[in-house]
Amino acid sequence: MRLLTHLLNGSHEETARSMSDYAEGDLRGYRRFRVARHLARCEMCQAAFRAFLATLSSLAALGRREPDPKPELVDAVVERIRAEGDSSPA
Repeated sequence: MRLLTHLLNGSHEETARSMSDYAEGDLRGYRRFRVARHLARCEMCQAAFRAFLATLSSLAALGRREPDPKPELVDAVVERIRAEGDSSPA
């Protein structure tokens, strides 16, 4: 009976190895079924999967965020250009 339960529910290790494929929809068939079933029953793996999804979301947001403007940088560049213009030969 224990073997049958394991065959149906998967394991922590299999779920951990398959999280990326599962999250991206790349896991198919019986493996997807086992991971989904394990996640439905295991609070520890659910927590790990939520943390994994949050990390993916944070990483995806990195590329979409514009850096904060730095007015002091613009001022420094303008000042340097002016200084170089003043020291150039006439």
